[in-house]
Amino acid sequence: MQTPPVAPMRKKLVTFIKRYFLFSLRSTIISLFLPVIIFFIAFTGWISYQLAVTQLEENAYKSVDDTVFQTKAYLENRLYDIFEQLVAFSNNPKTLDIIDSESSDINAQDYIEMNNLLRSIHLNFDSIIDSILVDMHNGEFTLYQSDYRMRFNHFPYKEYAEVYKGNKEGFYWHNEHPDDIFASKADVVSVFKLIGTDSSKVNGVLLFNLRRDFFENVFNKSLIGEHGFLTLVSPEGTFNSKAVAEQYRLSSKEIKYLQTLQEEKGKYEFKNADGKNMTIIFDTIGVNKWKVAAVFPTDEILKKANYIKYVTLIVILVLTAVAVLIANFFSKYITNPVSALVSQTKQINEDNLNLSFNHNGPREIEILNTALEDLMVRINTLLEQIRLEQDQKRQLEFSVLHAQINPHFLYNTLYSIKGLADMGMNKEASSMITALSNFFRISISRGKEIINLEEELAHIENYLIIQEMRYGDDFSYVINMDSTLLNYKIVKLTLQPLIENAIYHGVKQKRGKGEIVVNGYVENGNICIEVIDNGSGMNRHNLNEIREELANKRSNSSIIGIGLRSVHERIKMHFGDEYGLTIESEEGTGTRSKVMIPMTKGGVNESA
Repeated sequence: MQTPPVAPMRKKLVTFIKRYFLFSLRSTIISLFLPVIIFFIAFTGWISYQLAVTQLEENAYKSVDDTVFQTKAYLENRLYDIFEQLVAFSNNPKTLDIIDSESSDINAQDYIEMNNLLRSIHLNFDSIIDSILVDMHNGEFTLYQSDYRMRFNHFPYKEYAEVYKGNKEGFYWHNEHPDDIFASKADVVSVFKLIGTDSSKVNGVLLFNLRRDFFENVFNKSLIGEHGFLTLVSPEGTFNSKAVAEQYRLSSKEIKYLQTLQEEKGKYEFKNADGKNMTIIFDTIGVNKWKVAAVFPTDEILKKANYIKYVTLIVILVLTAVAVLIANFFSKYITNPVSALVSQTKQINEDNLNLSFNHNGPREIEILNTALEDLMVRINTLLEQIRLEQDQKRQLEFSVLHAQINPHFLYNTLYSIKGLADMGMNKEASSMITALSNFFRISISRGKEIINLEEELAHIENYLIIQEMRYGDDFSYVINMDSTLLNYKIVKLTLQPLIENAIYHGVKQKRGKGEIVVNGYVENGNICIEVIDNGSGMNRHNLNEIREELANKRSNSSIIGIGLRSVHERIKMHFGDEYGLTIESEEGTGTRSKVMIPMTKGGVNESA
């Protein structure tokens, strides 16, 4: 940590006292300088106002730009999932087999398998997909998933082929339109693949209709002023989920401009029919090149500018009046003592933070002198405290980060999952992926530092599942925890470093099968959690060194890992010095790591 320099503090202090000295001159002299002071305050206030308005405008545009980006990113993610499903379905061996077969060769089993595939897609993406249609062999093979009947006997391929062409793969998107396939009387967004040509042996379509309310929910979560709105622009038109007055809607000219715009993201302004300045901030969805655009009146984001102007004017007037009153009130009392105090403060530097001043002036100077002496004492104290706290905070933050995201652990686990997948052990690979996902989900815990003991146990159990699957029969584990303790609080990532030490420095260092036992119980009104292994253990000398390092709060030694130190120090920081980590070990027998925390529910300072 860089220590705050003392020289600027001394300079500011001297400047303050000098101004105070100038304000104490007799009223005739002050009357000459008062217009200059008032002008300076007014000028400073005006500059502050201009900076505030500029910053407000930048923040407002940045906020809208962030909204557009986040909306675009979410839609891109979900639409890409749907598009992947369509691509995977079109390349499915059963789909390709039906396309290549004669219509007379298609049997009931083909219908059943294709229908099961459609039902699976529809169920998995029910919140987005409204209906699905498969129509091939000129309508001789038709399947669909919808709550409504079809409007025709088979898909009008010729009409679609005349409108949609040019894509070598045959994939197309259609923005909001009335459902022309099913009798749902609803508007939908479609993504589909045209198969074959009008003159080919087989032609048809694989089509997904997407729910309008999915897009409405995404757009309506973002509020952009009273008359602002989000819209989805594509070559066919726009998708608007918010009803706004006619003068705030996009004209055909602006829509056409957005449709032909080559830039993927940006901002531009225009005037609407009423002469109001409007702003459009847009970004492009990668999967279909549609644009997500935020449209809003420019003056809506600057509503607070006038408010800031009036507040600034009032503050300027108040500060001017206060400056005049203070200058006239104190001018006769503190001139000479202030000069002497200024002389003393000039001696303050990085090596001298002591103030020694014998005043002979009014009581106000005594108060100021006392305050400055107290300030020097507090500066000394705070500088030392900041050094210690920042050093401790930096070490603990690094330790927590290291414990939460261990690249070697993640790499090894992913490599193990790949190995399982390569061997066809999909069930084991799935279990390992689930354990890894749960492990990192609890590690993050939405940024919470304090979690339930139940979550901490689930975290280490996922970790142990992964390690047990990686190392096979090298070790086993047992968790014995009093069920009445599961709702009590514990510092996140307390047990995982202990389990990791037990594996890598305990059971892996001995021959034969290792065993790790986790016990949780109540002792003298506190919660005790033990991590016990039957590994190689430690000799007395090494054990004493580790205990000394745990007791030495600011040691930089590498005898113990940052994981153990993080566990010990974070427990003390949250619960008090009487709690923490203790280690017992005997060479050739094993190691016992014991964590003691209070029985706490709710906040960390609330007792059970």
